[in-house]
Amino acid sequence: MQPFTTGQQSIQRFALLRPRRICQAHVMFKPLATALFLSVPLTALAADESWQIDTVHTQIHFSVDHLGFTQSMGLIKAREGRLRFDPADFAHCEIDVIVDPATLLMGDAKWQETVLSWQFLNIKRWPEARYKAQRCEQTDKATGIAHGTLSMHGMSAPVDLSFHVNKIGNDPYTFKHTAGFSATARLQRSAFGMKKLLTVVGDRIDLRFEVEAVRDHGDAPTEKAEHDSPIPTDPTESDDDGAKQ
Repeated sequence: MQPFTTGQQSIQRFALLRPRRICQAHVMFKPLATALFLSVPLTALAADESWQIDTVHTQIHFSVDHLGFTQSMGLIKAREGRLRFDPADFAHCEIDVIVDPATLLMGDAKWQETVLSWQFLNIKRWPEARYKAQRCEQTDKATGIAHGTLSMHGMSAPVDLSFHVNKIGNDPYTFKHTAGFSATARLQRSAFGMKKLLTVVGDRIDLRFEVEAVRDHGDAPTEKAEHDSPIPTDPTESDDDGAKQ
């Protein structure tokens, strides 16, 4: 190998000492990207997750006054439903649950038939109820209030759910990421057009919810147009006070 000449050494030394050119776009990009990141609210960076209601382990309990003697109790099931929330900040949530009134259990066949009839739920005309919420208020580390709307019996009214997050973790039997909630709510049946026999069966309905949901990425329950709502197939199934009893 030929040794460097004096001229070659001078050129090499000049190349090493010459200031390097730095791309101005690269210099500006880093602080700009940092500023943009810091300007985004932390809530916008939260990863909302989609959860599907586990209808097997979800129940809705209710109680209503009977002539002042007792609180008549019943059970009803959810047909389907989905939740969307961030487990690290569940103040931001969406709830969409469809309830099936035909699953009603009252402990007595005759009493159950009466509640399902035109006098109360009228399931032949209104075969489902739906609760939707798009805003939650976090009140403590594991509690909050969902502000939503219940559509039932052909009418809609605001209903708030006070909820408690019981547990979020892996189910050791299904190996699925599961969330469990308990919730309560109160409503007046007259707000949904059910005004019959108010002196016999109370107006106030107290509700308790036990809900399990499994994380997924599915779609929300299908929307139904108002004209798709079933109409009575039996002319005696009416909301009119003069209907056949």
